[in-house]
Amino acid sequence: MSKGTNKNNGRAPGKTQISISLPQELIDRIDAAAAAENRNRSNFIATALDNSVPAKQ
Repeated sequence: MSKGTNKNNGRAPGKTQISISLPQELIDRIDAAAAAENRNRSNFIATALDNSVPAKQ
């Protein structure tokens, strides 16, 4: 999907879907941690990345 498209295919405004490959063991750990916080996988990963990547200055 290119940056210029306005289609969000049911996602919240301002969200972009991506596809990445992760080891199954990591997915299992993410799912367990997300469940412990009553969150879904996507929200858990997005929050972890947001907390890890410095904000643009």
